[in-house]
Amino acid sequence: MEAERQKFEAQVTMDDKGRVQEGPEHAVGGVQKFEFGAPGDSLSAVVGGGYISHHNPDFLQRVLGADGTCSRFYFDKKIYIDIGDPESKMSKKKRKFLFQNGFGYLCIPANFEKDEKKLKTLYSAAVNEYYQYERIHPRPAVLQETTIIDEKGQVRRAFITALDVKVGGGMIGSSEQQSKEFQQASKLSSKEVKSLKLQAKLHRHLRRAVQEGIPFRNPFIAKGKRRFPVEYGAAQ
Repeated sequence: MEAERQKFEAQVTMDDKGRVQEGPEHAVGGVQKFEFGAPGDSLSAVVGGGYISHHNPDFLQRVLGADGTCSRFYFDKKIYIDIGDPESKMSKKKRKFLFQNGFGYLCIPANFEKDEKKLKTLYSAAVNEYYQYERIHPRPAVLQETTIIDEKGQVRRAFITALDVKVGGGMIGSSEQQSKEFQQASKLSSKEVKSLKLQAKLHRHLRRAVQEGIPFRNPFIAKGKRRFPVEYGAAQ
């Protein structure tokens, strides 16, 4: 089952003093069920890739709570799909927050035909809608800093474009692009190499302390100088 919808109504009356009194809610009509079936159904054939049912990402939970749950999240295409009213306030809120966080959104009307050709048109329109938004609100490029050792044994620092999935499929960045960025890596100074080695040693000691359940020790090796470069802030 993809989604269920049940309408509720409450009777509103007015007392002698003009105050509005709302009675208890009661169900109106039967439960409406909307489903597309198994992972290989017409919707999956159009979108492609795997999906997670009834997914509610953290950034939607924070603002919408349980109402942020979407019927499907196609992680290979970075798009969320719902079944309901595309023009409802909730659908518009979901679309807004998903777009802001780099995800596409498609809300399929409840009575929409399960014809693959028509679904494909709807899906393509949803992907294009996201990229129209991104043209107006461009997302910042995500760079990753990494260190490499070249063929001469020299340590270099490179800034490479992070790989990510595009809305609608495809990849941001590529191995060819990263290869060019690696070639532009700058050589580290001896002071930077020394600091890098010390940081790596610090991380090993921290991991060992956590694994063995013992306190982390950072003794003084000179007046006012500890063994590892850890900043100790004042107690709050």
